[in-house]
Amino acid sequence: MNDYLSFLAVGAAAMVVPGPDTLVVLRAALTGGSSAGLWAAAGSSAGLLLWGSATVVGVTALLTLSAVAFGALKLVGAAYLCWLGVQALRSAWRGDALTGDVEGGAGGLSSGAAFRRGFLSDLANVKVGLFWTALVPQFMHGGGPVLGAAMAVSMPAMAFAWLAGYAALAGRLRTALSGRRVSRGVNGATGGVMVALAAKLTSV
Repeated sequence: MNDYLSFLAVGAAAMVVPGPDTLVVLRAALTGGSSAGLWAAAGSSAGLLLWGSATVVGVTALLTLSAVAFGALKLVGAAYLCWLGVQALRSAWRGDALTGDVEGGAGGLSSGAAFRRGFLSDLANVKVGLFWTALVPQFMHGGGPVLGAAMAVSMPAMAFAWLAGYAALAGRLRTALSGRRVSRGVNGATGGVMVALAAKLTSV
């Protein structure tokens, strides 16, 4: 029980630092409202669940042993983050409002598109896999598959609750941030950060 609680404490502390998933959820909420943000958060949590499950069965550990597989996955993740960043920068250049989105049409970002963005953002982030690989063994100590399964489920649940809070806040601020100048600033900042994260990912 102590190992499980310690794992939750470390996982909660790690969530405080915003990452690519946070940016994706915020932009989804600003684009399509709180609902789109919640779907993006659900997608991110699903990706986290997949990473956690893979770690428990040892798949992620095998990736760290294969330089080719690890390098390829890093490049895929960096390419996806860069693509998202370029899309945001293009929106900033055109002066697109945050309340509209190409994938969602006039009604904004669709739930399916928001879920895919969250899911792919988390799944393509190799650092999430490394986090699981480094963290899980520290707290197993003979806990067996039950403890591993509890870890794999609890972390995504906490992540969803945390990201849902961001989505709700961004959804409330959506109208206030709908001005063209503000939209350009948000899109530009988000795009710049994502491209920088993609570049950093390839250099690690």
